[in-house]
Amino acid sequence: MKRETYIKITEFFRKTRWRFMLLFFIGQFLPALMANVYLVFCVLLLLTAPKMLVGFIGVPLAGFVLVTALRALIPRKRPYEALDFYPVSFKKKLKSGKSFPSRHTASAALIAMAFLAYWPWTGAIMLFLAVIVAVSRVCAGMHYPSDVIGGLLFGIIVGLIGFYLIIF
Repeated sequence: MKRETYIKITEFFRKTRWRFMLLFFIGQFLPALMANVYLVFCVLLLLTAPKMLVGFIGVPLAGFVLVTALRALIPRKRPYEALDFYPVSFKKKLKSGKSFPSRHTASAALIAMAFLAYWPWTGAIMLFLAVIVAVSRVCAGMHYPSDVIGGLLFGIIVGLIGFYLIIF
């Protein structure tokens, strides 16, 4: 995407308080909500089906470690660094580099895949939320569309392989 496109998108969300708060909710609260729901299910599994817990924790954890390592190997600047604009940021200090793949998006997709493996309906909802997280990362100017697509695909592929190996 071009600099002008990012400026238009970020200005759209800065223009009114409710738009800014909507992007804040989606960009900050939704990933935290997904992580907390995941943790609640981890505790429930610990109490009810501890054998399932290994895969439910192991696959997303392995994916998180892998995506973090991959980002360190790919020195891609974030859009706001490369295109010189100010993103819709919720933090005082902006991160630099490590744009591809989006770790927020990959983590959301990995959590969704964990739910899909054991509770398909919940997993489908989580996967939908992961896509919303991905879109919010682009709208905020934190990632390129290819970063979030890469994060989604990474999370889905690692989840499919990991849960295939565990379940079958």
